[in-house]
Amino acid sequence: MRKIRTVTGDIDPKLLGWCQCHEHIFVADGPSRKISPALYMDDFDKSLAETQLYQRAGGASFVDAQPHGCGRLAAHLERVSEQTGVNIIACTGFHKTEFFEHIDWLEQQTEDMLTRVYIREVTVGMDEGTGLTGRAGLIKCAAVPGLQHASPLYEKLFAAAANAAQETGAPVFVHFDPGADALKLVEFFRGSGIAPEKLIFCHLDRAKYDAGYHMDLAEAGVYLEYDTIHREKYHSDEQELKLIEAMVLMGHSSNLLLGLDTTNQRLKNYGAPFGLDDILTRFRYLLADRIGNDLVNSIMIDNPQKALSFQDMLSANKR
Repeated sequence: MRKIRTVTGDIDPKLLGWCQCHEHIFVADGPSRKISPALYMDDFDKSLAETQLYQRAGGASFVDAQPHGCGRLAAHLERVSEQTGVNIIACTGFHKTEFFEHIDWLEQQTEDMLTRVYIREVTVGMDEGTGLTGRAGLIKCAAVPGLQHASPLYEKLFAAAANAAQETGAPVFVHFDPGADALKLVEFFRGSGIAPEKLIFCHLDRAKYDAGYHMDLAEAGVYLEYDTIHREKYHSDEQELKLIEAMVLMGHSSNLLLGLDTTNQRLKNYGAPFGLDDILTRFRYLLADRIGNDLVNSIMIDNPQKALSFQDMLSANKR
C-alpha cells in the first residue's frame, strides 16, 4: 500500500489535505545565512506560529525542502507537526554544495556511504548529531548546469541519491538552477531505474519559463512544482498565472504542484508582509478565476497525494 512519509509517521495519502510542496519553515544558522540573510529561520516559536497561521487558513500539510547537512532542523519539524497536527514531509539528499555545513565531511564520503545515509534517513530516522528523529519522505537533489557531471562531488551525490531512491522507493525532489537540463536529468534517473513519475522538479517556473519545455517534461510523466508566487524579482503573479493556465489548457493540470519556497522574508511571523498562508488567502482566488476552483483543489490536494506517496521498498531493519 502506498503511503506518504511524514516526520511523525506514515499516513494514508487521502489524509494529506491541502499541501504546499516546497517550503522552508526552519533553516539553522550557517552557510545558508552567509549566502543570504533571508535563509535563516531557527526561532521555534515563530515557525510554530507560522505553521498555525497556515493551518487556520486551511493548510493541512507541506514539504519542508531543507535536506541533510544543510541546516535542516528535523527535531524542530517533528515538534511543530506534533503540536499543530500539520503533516510535514521532510527531505534527505543534497542541496547545492555551497549550502553544506561540513563540506570536508561530504567530500570524504564514498557513494556507498552517502547512499546508506539517505536510505537510513528514509527508513530509520533523520540524524543531525543529536539522535534520530522522524523519517524523511523525499530524497532531494540540486540540479546545476552540468548536472551530475558538474564536478566529481556532484556526480557522487547524484549517484547516491539515485541509489537510495531506487532502494527505498521514495520520490526524488529536485531543485533547479537556471541552465540545468531537466530533460537530460529525466534520462539520468530513468537509466538508474527511476520512472519520471517519481520525479518532482522544482522552480522551473523561474529557472526556465517555457511552457513548451514544461509540456515535454509533463508528457514524460514528471511533476512540476511551481513556486514563483509573490516574487516580483523573478516575475509577476500575472506571468505565473499565465504559465499555470497554459499548462492546464495543454492538459497537464495533473502534473502541477504549488508552493511558496519560503524564506524569512516570506514568513509573516519573521516580520514579512505576507506568510505561509499566501496561496490560501490570496493566490488561490486569482488562480480560480483562470482555471476554476475544482482544478485549484485538484492541484493542491489530489496531485500531492500521488506525487508524495510511495510503496516502501525497505523495512527499517534492513540497514
